[in-house]
Formats: sequence, structure tokens, C-alpha cells
Amino acid sequence: MNRPLPLVKECNTDLRVSYSKGGESAADIDYLLSRVLKHDDYEAFEKLFHSNYCPLLNFSKRLVKINEVAEELVSEVFSKIWCFRKRIVISSSAKSYLYTSVRNISFDYLRKEKHSIWTNLEDAAMITSDYQDPQKQAEFKELQTKVDLAVARLPKQCRLVFQLSRNEGMKYVDIADSLCLSVKTIETQISRALKSLRLSLKNEYLQRL
Repeated sequence: MNRPLPLVKECNTDLRVSYSKGGESAADIDYLLSRVLKHDDYEAFEKLFHSNYCPLLNFSKRLVKINEVAEELVSEVFSKIWCFRKRIVISSSAKSYLYTSVRNISFDYLRKEKHSIWTNLEDAAMITSDYQDPQKQAEFKELQTKVDLAVARLPKQCRLVFQLSRNEGMKYVDIADSLCLSVKTIETQISRALKSLRLSLKNEYLQRL
């Protein structure tokens, strides 16, 4: 039985939402996902979607840095859960399964698009088992400093557009409206920023892979 995804409710995005935070308790999420997988319960699926969509969106956005992409990736995760519910076997908690699924699809996107300059080390730290390692924390901090310096060297308009997208999580259309520019111009500026950062951080990035 194919059903559409529930309508997305507006999220109050917070780029600092952590891996451990969610809309409901772990037990509630376990119960809802169990109802979906074992009983084809679409009402439970809607509740699971609405209670976890926003924190998962924020989590994905920390990785991919682009709100529209994060929206698509999280929606795809939920779509696959419903479509393949009869085949899914979960060996961990439902919450862990959701975040791991979003993490994996986000990293797949980054690998394909090669946008992982500043996310591969810094943001991966919050979901890897050794994220409390002082040495790695120092490495992440050092790389972030170099990323910030590379961003600071971008042309003024390019830097502003990039920061509004990355730091504020604004959609391209909203950035275009606020700066009285076309969406195409915003896309071009983001593309130029990414290209410049890839060139600036190429050596540093390759050394740390």
C-alpha cells in the first residue's frame, strides 16, 4: 500500500540541535516505528514523521549545509521506511536507526557532490565513537579555523550569500528576496564559494582524509 508522505510542518530550525535530541522519548519512537513495520500503521507513521522530521532536518543540515537538500534527504529516508517497511530489520533503537539513516544518506550526498570540505571532520565528530578524543577535537578546531579564514577571503557578496545559506540555514529564494537578487545569482554565488573553498582547503583536506 503506497501512501504519500505527511505534509511537512514548519520547523524552527536550529543548526545546533544535537544528535541526542528528538521530538519524543526513545520509547515513544520505538513504539511508533514498531507499529509502522509490524502493523502497517500509517497513523503511527504520521506521528513518527512529525515528531522527528525537524530534528532530523537540522541534523542533516549540519552535514550538507543546504536546507533544500536536507529536506529532500530526510523526506527520502521516511519515504523508504514506509515503502520498504516489510523488509526493514532494526537491531538498534528506532531513534538510532533514524539518525544513522539520515547520516548515511547525507554522507552519500556529500561524497557525490564533493561538498564535504568543512563537514567531513568537524560535523562527523558528533556522530563518531571517538568524538571526545582531545587530539581529534583539536584537529577539528584547527580545520574549522582554516575554513573560517577561507570564507573570510571570499568576495563580499559571495561571502554574505554563503554565510546566509550555511550559518542561517536560509533557502535560496529567501536569500534572493532579502538581497534583491535572482535565485540564479544566489546559486552562482554559492557555486563560486564552494569552488573557492575547495581550492583553498584542498591540501589540508586531503592530508586529513
